[in-house]
Amino acid sequence: MITEEKIEERKATITSDIQLIRDRLLEYNAKIKEDTALINALTGALQQCDHFLKDFNNDMVDSDEQPSDVENSED
Repeated sequence: MITEEKIEERKATITSDIQLIRDRLLEYNAKIKEDTALINALTGALQQCDHFLKDFNNDMVDSDEQPSDVENSED
């Protein structure tokens, strides 16, 4: 038989479950923010590497095109 006490117990269980899920959602949202910040940082680092590679390759091309002082020295 259903009693008032059983209904109150069930309500308490449901209320506890609701709070547990709310807490979990807050935790997930915080983790999403952390992971988004990490992705942004890693993307920035990747872009910086691309920039360094471009500069490096440009420097290599420039050094290949310009004559060396050693090759042009007159002894």
